[in-house]
Amino acid sequence: MDWATFFTYFEWAAAAIALTYVIFQVLQKPLMWYLAIVAAVAYLTVYVHNGLYAMAAVQGYLIGAGIYGLIDWTRSKHSIKGTENEGKIMIRPYEWKVGLVSIAIAIGVFFLLHFVLAKVAGGDTPAWKPWVDALLATNTMLATFYTGRRYIISWVMWFVFDIIAAILYFKLGMIPTGILFSIYVITAVIGYVNWNKNGVWEERKK
Repeated sequence: MDWATFFTYFEWAAAAIALTYVIFQVLQKPLMWYLAIVAAVAYLTVYVHNGLYAMAAVQGYLIGAGIYGLIDWTRSKHSIKGTENEGKIMIRPYEWKVGLVSIAIAIGVFFLLHFVLAKVAGGDTPAWKPWVDALLATNTMLATFYTGRRYIISWVMWFVFDIIAAILYFKLGMIPTGILFSIYVITAVIGYVNWNKNGVWEERKK
């Protein structure tokens, strides 16, 4: 088996793990954060192989976000244990200050990533690739942060992002990942409906 074939199979395996993670995310199972970490490690290799270095670096962020999400969600579950809300999805009201700051940081990170990627890109790298890499990386970080904060708007963000990402991955020839993100579009809708139907809103902190 040559390396190209190996990495094709490896990408399919990474996509399967990532899809399982999202299914557990929709179902609100704590195991999702462990799967998120494993998927991030696998996709770090996939992105490096395909020359998407910003997305590869983001996998380190996703590992940290997985650990943060696991701690925050576990704390949330313990806080409602034995109450009428036990077993329900605890949704945090959107915090505009957090939102504005995070979006401002994301915009700054996007342009910084593009600048760095464009500088280090080889002569045979298409001019659009640094833009794509920076866009995918920035959106992933922002949407993951919102998911960890338990904002229901995160599903809307994932819906839009997954459509854009699926198109870009197919364009890059990353067929397994393109298919994965096409499925993600559907799971984003399911996740939003599930949270909206079965979620319980936390009281806004004063």
